Amino acid sequence: MKTITASVASKEFGRYLDAAQREPVIVTKKNRPVVVTVSFQDWEELTKLRIERSLAHGLDDIENGHFEEVSTASTAARLASFKYRNTSAT
Repeated sequence: MKTITASVASKEFGRYLDAAQREPVIVTKKNRPVVVTVSFQDWEELTKLRIERSLAHGLDDIENGHFEEVSTASTAARLASFKYRNTSAT
């Protein structure tokens, strides 16, 4: 993975964008990594994988009974609990 400083990325933005099309690029500032830039295609793939993983976790929760049906009563109970926690904390 390529690493570039923020000042070089700023001065050579076109080259920086070209590099990010080929592989992820770490941008550093004061010798610390601050961001990673990836191509739009890689971003779409990562987003799709994240969504698929979240759905798989949700389905696992449902299969294992780790859910609560949402109803007017359960929503009112959660709201009352939230209000109680926030007023008792002050």
